[in-house]
Amino acid sequence: MSKIKLTCYGCGCELQNSDPSLTGYTPKPLDGNVVLCQRCYRLQHYGENREEELVKPDYKAVFSNLMKNKSLIVYVVDCFAFESSLISELFPFIKDCPILVVANKRDILPKAVDDNKLREFIYRKFKQEGIEIKDVICSSAFRNYNIDEIIEACNALRCGKDIYIVGASSVGKSSLINALLKTIKNETRDLISTSPYPGTTVATITIPLDNRSRIYDTPGIVPYHSMYSCMEKNVLKYIIPKSEIKPRTYQLNDKQSILLGGIARFDFVKGPRTGFTFYVSNNVELHRTKLDKASKVFDTLVSSGKIKPTSTSITSSASLIKHEVVLPTDKVDIVILGLGWICLKGQGQVVDIWLPQGVNIVIREAKI
Repeated sequence: MSKIKLTCYGCGCELQNSDPSLTGYTPKPLDGNVVLCQRCYRLQHYGENREEELVKPDYKAVFSNLMKNKSLIVYVVDCFAFESSLISELFPFIKDCPILVVANKRDILPKAVDDNKLREFIYRKFKQEGIEIKDVICSSAFRNYNIDEIIEACNALRCGKDIYIVGASSVGKSSLINALLKTIKNETRDLISTSPYPGTTVATITIPLDNRSRIYDTPGIVPYHSMYSCMEKNVLKYIIPKSEIKPRTYQLNDKQSILLGGIARFDFVKGPRTGFTFYVSNNVELHRTKLDKASKVFDTLVSSGKIKPTSTSITSSASLIKHEVVLPTDKVDIVILGLGWICLKGQGQVVDIWLPQGVNIVIREAKI
């Protein structure tokens, strides 16, 4: 008789009680009872989450049944870190399935932002990627915003088939499922592990929906050109917003700089006086200085710990990589993947953005 594999209901990994250093460890005997692995127990009860190597899932294996049965895809994106949510590796597996996009973390954006404008923005972005979607619903799993609408849309689109929840790491897939289950069942004993950090779900979690169909919570793909992939967790707690962001606007002349904590720098090199609005977590401290003093000020603030956040990987300005940008003549956003964006009216200004190695920027039409 083959041995029955027991899995953690929090993250989906196979349970084992032989090696505490490996994924799925539990000190409890594997007697068939549903349990959490030690990692998920600590996460759910104490908010602890160890620094662990992020494992890249085998998506061909994860999505083999999905592609064959054309199940409903609920593609979860992050309203705040949208570009980090677009994972091209997923597209070949989902392009022939019905797709419902859930724009999660709506509560992070300013209340003045219009949902319809946000939906139109997301439709355009998916169309540019060659992906046809059925609908976009703006939501907040944390605030239970539009959860009923998601359930109604899923029932209309899935045609009795399974539902696969997919998306990048840290977009809130597991939090969304927990919110859906609470609404569907009115009570849920076993909740999926959630945290603001990448890599919480390490294997596919299967949840019975009815007698014939299932919800599958799939592991998120870490966006490898984002702050999420290169910053340690004590930095991520500063840069991943937990409440509505408050835009901060600076009227700058050229030859001025804005330091974004001790992890990035924005230099206005050349151009007319311009208003730059920064949409970053409220916990990221911004500091204005003159361009010719920016490196010295940055180094001093980082070494003294007088600016937050700071990273062990960034000890001075020399740790950052310069990205030079000449802006178009239009209202645009300069997106720093995983950190936020800077909105301005472009007039051909020249700016330099200094970032940790491996972090990319995107210039897009203004989202707000």
